[in-house]
Amino acid sequence: MINLFYIKEEYRLPPSIVIAVVVICVVPFILQLLGGDFGNALPVTTTSRASATLPITADEMFYRLSGGFTHALLEWTAFSAAIFVVLLAFCHYSITHDITTPVIGVALFCAGCMDAFHTLAATRLISAVAENTDLIPFTWALSRVFNAVIMIAGVGVFLSGRKINPENGMKFIILISLVFALIGYLLIYFAATSHDLPQTQFPDAIIRRPYDIIPLLLFLFAGLVIYPLFAKRYPSIFASALLLSALPEVAVELHMAFGSQRLFDSDFNIAHFLKIIAYVIPLVGLVLDYVQTYKNQIKHHEQLQLAHETLNIKAIELNRTNDQLTQSNAELEKFAYIASHDLQEPLRKIQAFGDRLHKRVEIISDEKAIDYIDRMQKSATRMRSLIDDLLKFSRVGSEDYVLKDIALTDVLTSVLDDLHISIDEKSAQINIAELPRIMGESSKLYQVFLNLLSNALKFAKAEQAPIITISSQRVLIENIAYWQIKIQDNGIGFEQEYADKIFEVFQRLHGRSQYQGTGIGLAICKKIVEKHNGMIHVESELDKGACFILLLEVKDQE
Repeated sequence: MINLFYIKEEYRLPPSIVIAVVVICVVPFILQLLGGDFGNALPVTTTSRASATLPITADEMFYRLSGGFTHALLEWTAFSAAIFVVLLAFCHYSITHDITTPVIGVALFCAGCMDAFHTLAATRLISAVAENTDLIPFTWALSRVFNAVIMIAGVGVFLSGRKINPENGMKFIILISLVFALIGYLLIYFAATSHDLPQTQFPDAIIRRPYDIIPLLLFLFAGLVIYPLFAKRYPSIFASALLLSALPEVAVELHMAFGSQRLFDSDFNIAHFLKIIAYVIPLVGLVLDYVQTYKNQIKHHEQLQLAHETLNIKAIELNRTNDQLTQSNAELEKFAYIASHDLQEPLRKIQAFGDRLHKRVEIISDEKAIDYIDRMQKSATRMRSLIDDLLKFSRVGSEDYVLKDIALTDVLTSVLDDLHISIDEKSAQINIAELPRIMGESSKLYQVFLNLLSNALKFAKAEQAPIITISSQRVLIENIAYWQIKIQDNGIGFEQEYADKIFEVFQRLHGRSQYQGTGIGLAICKKIVEKHNGMIHVESELDKGACFILLLEVKDQE
C-alpha cells in the first residue's frame, strides 16, 4: 500500500481507508470501460423545436443547466471539505502546537478558495469578462496548478531544514497564510479580468487538456518525493493521509488530461468527484490524528493521575514513618536523659564508697588492693564523664532553640577567657579575623567553639606551639547565603577518610591513654550547628593540622 513503506505502524491509516481510496480511484475508470457514462447530456438545441420562436420551458432550462449544477455541487463540496480541514488543523494546533498541520491546512484552504473562484466564475456569480467555454477550463487548469504548487510549497517549508521556534509558530502561520492568499488573489484577478484566455481543450488530440499535464507531473512529484519525505520526518496520521491524497489527485489529472473532451462529460465529472476525495482524505487524517491525540491525552492524564495517587500514598506512608521516627527519637532522647540521670546516683555512691575504701586500704598498705581501687575510681570517673556528655547530647537534641541576633566575636571572647590557662600553658597563638553577626543562641554556640578550640589545643604537636586561625567569609550555596567560619590549626591532624566518623557519638581516632575525652564533643557540635540550620565538616591531613568549617545562615538573607 502507498504508505506502508514510509510510516511507522502507529501512524498509518487504517487499511480499510487505503483500500477504499484505491477502489474509488479505479472503479470509475473500469465502469467507463464497461460502458458507464457519468457525464451530463448535451442540451437540446432550439432548431429541433417546432418553432424557434417558442419560449424555452423551465424543464428545458434546467436540463440545459444540469451540467453547471453538477459542476457547482461537486466544486462546493470540495471547498467545504477544505474549510473543515483548515478549521480542524487549527484545533489540532491548539492542542499539540505542531505548526505543520495549520500551514498545510491553510495551503489546502487556499487551493479550495481557488476552486471556489473557479466555480463562482463558471456560474457567473462573480463577474468575469471571458466566455465560459474558455473561462471554465482555463480556471480549472489554473486552480489545479495552484493547488499542486501551493501544497508542495506548504510541505516543502518543513523539509528545508530550517527549525522554527515554537514561540513564533503563530506568526509563521500568519505570514505563510498571507503569502499564499496574495498569490491566490493575483491569479484570481488575472483570470477574472483577462478578455482573451488561452485555449486549454483539444478534444481530438491524444492529450486533450495539455495544461493538466503540469499539475499531473507536480502531483506525481509530490506523491513520490515530497510527501514521503515529509511523512518520514514528521510522522503522523495526517502525514499518511496527505501521502494517500496524492493518488486521487493523480487520477483527477489523468481523467482531465487524457479523457475529458468537453465540459461536464463523464471524465470531467469523475475528475471533479475524485477531487472531493483528495480533499476529504487529509480531513479524515486530521480527524484520526485528533482522536489519537485525544486518546493519548486521556492516557497521559490517567497515568499522571495514577502517579499522583501513588505519590500521595507514598507521601502518607512517608509522613507516617516520619511521625514514627520523630516519636521514636523523642522517646530515645527521653530514655537517654532519664537513664543518664538515674545512673548518676549509683555512680556517686560507687565513688563515695570507693574513696572510703581507698582510705581504709591505705592503712594496711595493700598495694594490689590500692591499684584495684584506683582503677575502679578511674572507671567510675570516666563513666560519669560519659554520662554527663550523654546528658548534654540529649539536651542539645531535645531543647527548643530561640535564635537571636548575636555577635560571634562576643561568643569567641567568652571561650578564650575560659581557655586562657590552657592557651598560656601551650603558648598558643590565636589569630582571629573579623567575625559577623548571626541569628543564633550564644550558649549553644559557646559549646561549639569551646569544643573546637579545646580539641585544637589538645591535639597540638608536642614539639610545636599551637597556631589557631579563625576567619570568616560569605558564600552562596544553592542560592542560600551562608557565613563560612573556619577554625584552622597546625596540630597532628588525621586522614580525610575519617572526616565523617569523628562527628559520630563515642567515635575516637586515638586511645584514651593518649588523649582524654569521651568522643561526644564533636557530635554535640554537629547537632548544635544543624539546629541553627547550618552545616559543619572538616578538612584534614595527617601531621598537617585540621580545618573545621561551619556554615551558618546569613541573617535575613541580605
